[in-house]
Amino acid sequence: MDPISEVDASGNGGNLMGRWAATSYILGCVIGSGIFITPTGILNNVQSVGASLLIWLASGLITILGALCYLELGTSIRKSGCDFAYLCHMRWVGLAFAFMTCSCIFMGPGSLAIQAETFTEYFVRGFKLEFCDPFVKSAVHKLITFSVLLPLFFLNCFSINGVVSRFQIISMIAKMAACAIIVVSGILFWVTQADCSAYGGWDILNTGIEDIAHPHSGSIAAFQAVGAGQCHSPLSPAWPIVILLYMTMNVSYFAVLTVTEMRTSNAIAMTFSERVFHGYLQYLMPFLVCIVLIGSLNATLFGGSRMLWAIARDGYFPSFISCINRKHGSPRAALFIFVVLAMLFSFLGDLDELIGYVEFTNWASVRCCTMVALFCIRFGHRADLIHPEALRVPLVLPIVYFFVCLSLVVVTVVRNFNSALMGLSFQAFGLFVYLVFIWPPAISRFSNYRNCRTPDQQYAKGDFEKLDLIG
Repeated sequence: MDPISEVDASGNGGNLMGRWAATSYILGCVIGSGIFITPTGILNNVQSVGASLLIWLASGLITILGALCYLELGTSIRKSGCDFAYLCHMRWVGLAFAFMTCSCIFMGPGSLAIQAETFTEYFVRGFKLEFCDPFVKSAVHKLITFSVLLPLFFLNCFSINGVVSRFQIISMIAKMAACAIIVVSGILFWVTQADCSAYGGWDILNTGIEDIAHPHSGSIAAFQAVGAGQCHSPLSPAWPIVILLYMTMNVSYFAVLTVTEMRTSNAIAMTFSERVFHGYLQYLMPFLVCIVLIGSLNATLFGGSRMLWAIARDGYFPSFISCINRKHGSPRAALFIFVVLAMLFSFLGDLDELIGYVEFTNWASVRCCTMVALFCIRFGHRADLIHPEALRVPLVLPIVYFFVCLSLVVVTVVRNFNSALMGLSFQAFGLFVYLVFIWPPAISRFSNYRNCRTPDQQYAKGDFEKLDLIG
């Protein structure tokens, strides 16, 4: 084992991602399969093309508002773990554990499983595979799902800078090209024929801030709260690109399809391809969606495993989860557990609705608490532990963002109480686990678990040694 003095605080040595890799992770996580499906749901709810486009624009602006708030948090508290790290900084450990247990054990692996299953569905659709036996169909689907998860797991076992980030950049380029095909095709169709939660993932880098080299250029360039340093670094066009891309793709959809076709389509991208592309080109769309999903899967795996690792590193999960490979600096134990959980979730059937309910409730409530933490930091609470080069945004921005998140929580509770109750139940379970197993005055017979997660006092303070796991 390497002495603690010989490793940096993050445990990843020189295996750090740069600014373009950081930007690619944001684009990879944000731009998923939702842009090929979500427009139908929005249009059905607002009943207007103009209002639909305004909602896409407003969602992007609200997300930028949140990203700016997290920019301040990430440059103030330079620890991986995103909301978990910020709430623990305020010593709200029970609340942080409740939120992040729900996220790491249920929502994260569940979302990864859904993305992998979606990849499988489009892959099978692209090759026009038909199955007579339901068992054979299920077996083939699971084989394809695992065939995309396992290579990504092994890829992430290697260096962020040397291997994984380069793959993510390539997948980002492929993803942008796939989206550009839709945009250009829609424009050309419109000209020639004369027929006049999709932003989720913007905090992906907060979960792995310690894997980013030169955060002052990497994080600010990526328009994310993941680092710190010099404020004069130019902002990356990451978020303007996302908003512009989403808007132009929606315009392309509306230019090609009628409102009725948009509202009745279950997979708008497939309907779009049937109208625009001719011959064999119409079969290209499922594979374009698969290309988009590869980058999303890799980004989700990165964020989820780093969150799991950060919680274990701080002593709230068993300590073996925080093991780091000496050579590549990858959290292989956390990666392995995250992928295994996703594979297990893939056997549970339809997870979309359940994950959606819990994820939205958890997202909105944890954002509210994190904004309260930011207010406390601003007014001097534990300000002595804030990094001296932390960035500051106008106070009105976190205030506005707090009320936006609070209104989402209230609306969810009022309009769909059962869904909100389901999400709150998962959080209550996480709080129960904390009070029974981790809280210092907890029942003494569970002391073995506390010994398992904190093998020595030095580790309990956040220091750790880099351990080999696969070689």
